[in-house]
Formats: sequence, structure tokens, C-alpha cells
Amino acid sequence: MLFKYSAKTRETLTTRKGEIEAPDQSSALKQLQSRGLIVYSLILTKDNFSIFETFKRSMGISLTDKVRFTDNLAKMLIAGLALTKSLEILIAQTSKKKFTELLQGVLNDVEAGSQLSVALEKYSKVFPESYVSLVRAGEVSGKLSDVMEQLAQTMEKERQFRGKLSSAMVYPASVMVIMVGVFVILMVFVIPQMSDIYKLNDVTLPITTQIMIKISDFMVYYWYYLILIIAGIFFGIKYFYSTPFGKYFIDGFLLKVPAVGGLLRNSAMVEISRTLALLSNAGVNIVDALSIVKNTVSNAKYRESVEMFIEDVKHGYPLSQSMMRDVLIPTFASQMVVVGEETGTMGDRLSGIANFYEGEVDKFVKNISTLIEPIIMVILGIMVATLVISVIMPIYQLTTQIGG
Repeated sequence: MLFKYSAKTRETLTTRKGEIEAPDQSSALKQLQSRGLIVYSLILTKDNFSIFETFKRSMGISLTDKVRFTDNLAKMLIAGLALTKSLEILIAQTSKKKFTELLQGVLNDVEAGSQLSVALEKYSKVFPESYVSLVRAGEVSGKLSDVMEQLAQTMEKERQFRGKLSSAMVYPASVMVIMVGVFVILMVFVIPQMSDIYKLNDVTLPITTQIMIKISDFMVYYWYYLILIIAGIFFGIKYFYSTPFGKYFIDGFLLKVPAVGGLLRNSAMVEISRTLALLSNAGVNIVDALSIVKNTVSNAKYRESVEMFIEDVKHGYPLSQSMMRDVLIPTFASQMVVVGEETGTMGDRLSGIANFYEGEVDKFVKNISTLIEPIIMVILGIMVATLVISVIMPIYQLTTQIGG
């Protein structure tokens, strides 16, 4: 059951309003009292089981939500507001119920004496290890507001970067959907009608037409097998990718695919260098920073590279030397790290690497239509040629036969 409550804190008598889930009213009251609240109103919500309420509660916490939260918290801390007061304001401003409940839990822990990093650590699915480590570094250094501001800026860049990658995929995905749609319409609606005409007039069909008719018959009469095959392939690949070997194999294969591989390599460099730069600027030592990066990088091949960096650095080797030995790391990136190590500006150099490879992704996004158009023209040419040979030529043969 979902209850709306109004209460005050024991120490400051600050008003608290919100919602809480519990089996019954008594359990809800005990939960609130355990948080140090004096409850003066606890009402079962009328729309407890409504579809709208269920939908609102199921909404996830997006990167945009986390960016907004981090940025607003940083601004409030810089303005001199206390952490608890800042969290109270953010809870009141948050529209997503799931995020509101999470922040309420964080506030309760902070009011009970926990550090912000400890309170956030409980929600590892929302706030990853790199986020919590940076908050902890800010608390230790006494510069939490500055670290939160840098974190907000970096997360905003990450959000924009993800948007660019999504934009890069829209055009090819749209073209593929249209091509598949045309193929399905041809196989399900056009070819069966043409096949009946060919059978009635006893036309000798080219081998390509015969193949298309066989495919069409299978799709029309045995479509359930087709669905099972597609589902089997999809879930089979998904399961294979969920295994360590499968992820390593597929990630390595994708890095070798023309155009796609370059995009993934540049994206991985942005991901690694940006996170490492932020951790370095926050004062996290290099081994701990690399360990956090290893857990946040998405590509298994690059994760293996980071593991090698950690071992080399532990044995006293400079990070730049380890990077030079890795074929996945471009020379530009390793040379920039050399400069950072020699001048003591590692964070700035790593930020420069991230900006450079983000620029490369920008170029790819802007030129994607130019890069993919030749491939699309080849595929369309094959489709048109197949259509002419398989459909148009038999029709021409039929009309000639009738006319003769």
C-alpha cells in the first residue's frame, strides 16, 4: 500500500511531506518513526493502484535527472546552503517519484550522521562507483561544492556525447527499417499474387524468382517459425553477449568493423580519458582512478587494457609507457599523457584527449550520411536488380507469350 504522510523532524522540527510504501498503516508509521520523524498525518492514497500511478513509479532515473540533481546541488553548496537544506529543496523540486524516494533516503541518512558519499553508495545502480568516489574525494578535501560542479559539467558533456551517438545511429537505423519493410511487403503481398499468375500461365521462371517464391511461401504460411527463428537468434546473441567470453568476442569483432570500429574506439577513448581526468583533478590516486575506470568502461577489450595499465602502474611503470604498449591506444593519447606526467598537468591533458576524440565523433556524426550513402546505393541497386530479374522479366515474358 502507498501512504501519503506529513511529519516533522525531531531535532529541527522541519516539515516533511512525501509518500511511503508499506503493508499496512502501522508498518508505515513504524518506518517513518525509525527515520526520526514525528508523524501527524498518514493517509492511504486513493489512486494507489491506478495505471497512471504505476507508470509514474516505474519511470527510471535518467542521466538528465542525475545531471540536473548534481548541478543544482553544486550551485546550492557554492551559495552557502547546508547539505541537508539543499537536499530538502531538491526533493521538493523533483517530479519523478522514484527519484524523490531515493533522495529522501539519502537525506535521512545524512541527517542521521552519514557522509553524502556513504548515503549515495547505497544506490549503486543510480550513482556509479566513479560518482561516489568523486563525492568522497570532495568531502575529504573539503571542496565538495567544487567537485560537484566539475562532476555536473562532465556529466553534461557525457549526456551531450550520448545524444550525438544516438543521432549517428538514427539515419542508418531508419534506412534499414524502410528496407526491411519494403522486403516484407514484397514477400507477403506482391510475390504471392504474381506466383498465382505465373502458375496459371505456365511461365518458365528464373532461378531468382523461384527462390523469392519459396521465401514468400515460407513467410506467408510458416510465419510462426520465422518469429521463433528470429527470437532464437536474438536471445541467443543476447545470452552469448552476457557471458564474459561472448562480450569479449563481440566487442573485439565490432572494433574491426569499418566505420563502426572507428566510432567505438573514439567513444571508448572519450569514456576512459574523461572519467580519468575528473578523478585525477579530484585528487584520486592513479591506481584507484584506473580501478574505477575499469568498472565503468563498457568495451571488454578496453577494460582488458585498463587492467594492464593498473598492473604496470602498481609495478612502478608510468601510465604513458603502459599506454604506448597497447595497440588500442592511439599514439596521440599516449603522448599527451607523457606531457601530463612531465608537467604535472595530467588532468588537463586527459581532458584534452577527451575533447579531441569527442570532436572526432562529431565529425563522424556530421559525415555519416556521406559515409553510408554508397553502401545504401549498392544495397538498393541489388534490390532493384533482383526485382527486375525476379518480377519484371517474368511479367515481360508472360505479356510476350500472350501477345504471340
